Amino acid sequence: MGLQIFSYLCLIVFLAAVLARIHKQLKMPVHFRWELYPVQHEPGEKASYGGSYMEEVNWWEKKRQKSLGNEIKYMVPEILLLRGLREENRTLWKVSFPFHFGLYLLFATLFLLSLGALVLVFGGRIAPDAGFFPSVVYYLTLLTGFVGLVLGTLGVIGLVYRRFNDPNLRNYSSPLDYLNLFLFLLFLAVSLPAWIFFDPSLDGARGYIHSLFTFGGRPSGSAGGIGVLGGLSAFLSSFLLAYIPLTHMSHMFMKYFMYHSIRWEDAPNRRGSRIEAEILKNLGFKPTWVAPHIGADGKKTWADLAAAKEKEG
Repeated sequence: MGLQIFSYLCLIVFLAAVLARIHKQLKMPVHFRWELYPVQHEPGEKASYGGSYMEEVNWWEKKRQKSLGNEIKYMVPEILLLRGLREENRTLWKVSFPFHFGLYLLFATLFLLSLGALVLVFGGRIAPDAGFFPSVVYYLTLLTGFVGLVLGTLGVIGLVYRRFNDPNLRNYSSPLDYLNLFLFLLFLAVSLPAWIFFDPSLDGARGYIHSLFTFGGRPSGSAGGIGVLGGLSAFLSSFLLAYIPLTHMSHMFMKYFMYHSIRWEDAPNRRGSRIEAEILKNLGFKPTWVAPHIGADGKKTWADLAAAKEKEG
């Protein structure tokens, strides 16, 4: 039961850390406008050539329109295929893509294992001969698990090699970067042989998640537990679940705010609006930037500095 308790605690840490990061992001001061186009929620052809709703005559009098479809068409290849990295650094993409895509598949495997465990909780079976839906879940779990473990292992080995041997990466790689890769390498190095030699059908892994749903219960007809390697894999996966949102690897879900709240945020600043109120609040901050052209001393507000620059002009 000790391993289950550890998994529960890690899940609590994961949820608390994710909520804390999102709350912090939502409470941060309004960002500086990037004014970079294209903005993908522009409807029609504007997104394709970098246009804006401000091209319209009297745009401030018209109701704004946004295209969720354009956002999805951009975000899906960016998230799943790392399109930006592929275009800017093909060499790094060759090792980063299998690592990230492998992790996506392992998250899919976790979802499918959880779905299968719920079937077991309600008295069903997950097996090739258990009916259409259970058999689909069974084979999809094997497929995503196998491909995810193999791609993830190849990718993390490639990333470790690149960080040690590429001067451009090595120069700005921190000890934490190496620690993160080592933890994933350890998890994959344990989980891959655990699957190959001891749990090829993933029944043990599914049974462990069943025990989490039932607070220690065992599926009907289960022959045994998950073994030493399976237990170590469950321990490491639980630890990583709690660890990821505590580090910069939280970009996997915080990227939403990078795109929607910063890169693509182009809402008009109207009189009396929330944006105007936040900008006025920002003008009351007292910057301490050391750049001499700013003239910040920690006492003058942004409003004071702006007024001084206006007088100089």
